[in-house]
Amino acid sequence: MNNQKFDRGVGLIYRHHKLNHSSIMYWRIMLKNICASTEIELSNWIAEKPVKKNKPIAIFSSCQKFGQGQAGRIWHAPKGGVWVSAAIKREGSCENHSQLYGLAVALALVERIERVGVNVKIKWPNDLLVDGQKLAGILPRLFFRGGKLRLLRVGVGLNVFNNVPKEGISLKQIIGDKTMNINFWSSEVLFAIERSLELLENKHFLCGEVENRLWSRQYIDKETGYQWDIKGIDSSGRLILCKEDKEKVLSA
Repeated sequence: MNNQKFDRGVGLIYRHHKLNHSSIMYWRIMLKNICASTEIELSNWIAEKPVKKNKPIAIFSSCQKFGQGQAGRIWHAPKGGVWVSAAIKREGSCENHSQLYGLAVALALVERIERVGVNVKIKWPNDLLVDGQKLAGILPRLFFRGGKLRLLRVGVGLNVFNNVPKEGISLKQIIGDKTMNINFWSSEVLFAIERSLELLENKHFLCGEVENRLWSRQYIDKETGYQWDIKGIDSSGRLILCKEDKEKVLSA
């Protein structure tokens, strides 16, 4: 039985979110049939209507022409995946730990995907892999004003039943047509973004759970080609590496 749902709609995402999750947040959602980048669309929306407390915003697109990934790379984002950029008002902190926030979203999304029986791993700093192939990517950004954190932003791309490049994998390839409703997975991503705020309140738990789900215990230095052992994740979300009697901390 084919359970894929191509129909998209803000109301359908709301309905799935309300049925499956309890939340004190009221999401403002926009859906684009096609756009260059949800990150650009989100910036434009924030400029017109600033984000309010407990009223985060999210822009979904059925497909993107120039989706943004880590380090400015283009993210392959055709119809059939969840492509979203979201912003949540978050005030008070002075800590600029975008890596930790990205890991919080990654872990929260892993928790949701594990519920359908998928063994998914985290490739530091913010990719989700299944059998070494990329299932999802996360782009975290923190915005400050006057030295104080004002806004958490995150872009998420999740392969559901879209075509993927050879280094990628989709949920459909892993579990078949079960739970292939695009609105369901859109609401799951929103819930993961909400859940990430809870995870940030307990850094020890967050870092420990991420360590348990790391894709590899080794890290290859791209500049030197040397292999380091991964010792853990520090409270800022950085990777702690060790090699013989040497130790270093790696930022994304």
